[in-house]
Order: sequence, then structure tokens, then C-alpha cells
Amino acid sequence: MRKVNYILILVLTFNINFAIAQDKDSDTSKFSMGFALNEQFVGKDTGENIEGFLGYSINSNMSIYLSAANATMRSKALDTNYELDKYAIQVTYDFLKSENTKLESLFGFSYVNFDEKILEDDNNGLGIDLGIQTVFNLNNRLNYGLRVVSTYSNFSPGGILNAGIIFRYNI
Repeated sequence: MRKVNYILILVLTFNINFAIAQDKDSDTSKFSMGFALNEQFVGKDTGENIEGFLGYSINSNMSIYLSAANATMRSKALDTNYELDKYAIQVTYDFLKSENTKLESLFGFSYVNFDEKILEDDNNGLGIDLGIQTVFNLNNRLNYGLRVVSTYSNFSPGGILNAGIIFRYNI
């Protein structure tokens, strides 16, 4: 519940900037918001991940995003479920774009926090995100696509991989 309140406060704080940051040539602003539904893998553990994000278009090819994600992971080896939280700042770059579809590379830094059930001593720290995503329906305010992101961290019990769908609304 605390995470949901934090995300709502973040969105309301930036709400004033949405109206100010209008593009001169269009009826949409440079801001976007959305969510992602992912299947997440950590070593041999699996789980469902939901992520919310707020983005800003730096120019026509590059955007920056702030995101918060929460996953409920299932570990068969330990016979337990645990939580995994991730807060990130990510930059996307369009390297292949058509009229209604684009392919973007993704790079970012994240703060990863494992539940104390899985890692007792060193359960949080920084990671590097690398990924790729494809986005469809660019002519409308609501875009959707597919995303694959891998997070590298030295304290994680395995590689962190997210694969799923994204929904983005251009404000």
C-alpha cells in the first residue's frame, strides 16, 4: 500500500508540469505514463511483475523514464515466495522507426530490493538495466508494445530478466 501511495504522490506532483510542457506543434505534451505487465525470472525463480512509469520525451528519438516495479517471485528450490522491488531511471533511444512502429534500445540504472527471506545480509543495491522494446500504434495517444529488460547486479542470486507487454499513454 505504501508503494501505491508513493506512485500516486509522484504522479500528482508532476501533474502541473503536464499542462506546461505542451508541444508547440501537437496537442500532446512531452510527458507519458503507463504500466508494464511482465513475467520475471531471477535465476530459476519466476514471478509476475507489475511496473508503473512516468516518461519525458527529450527529443524525437530519446526519452527518459522513472519507474517503480514490484514482483512476487516463487522459489521452488527454497519452497517460498518472496517480494522483489525495483526503482529505476531509464533512457530509451529509437534506432529503427516507421510510421506507426518503432524499435527502441533501453539503458538505465536501478535500485533493486530483495525480500529478507531470500537475502538476509546484502538484500539491496544498484543494478544496470539493458533492454529492447518495440512500440506499436504511434499515431494515437495510447501505445502498446513488447519489452525485454535484463538487470545486472552483483548481489542478486541470479540474473534478473523481465519480458512482457507495455502500455503507454501520451498525455
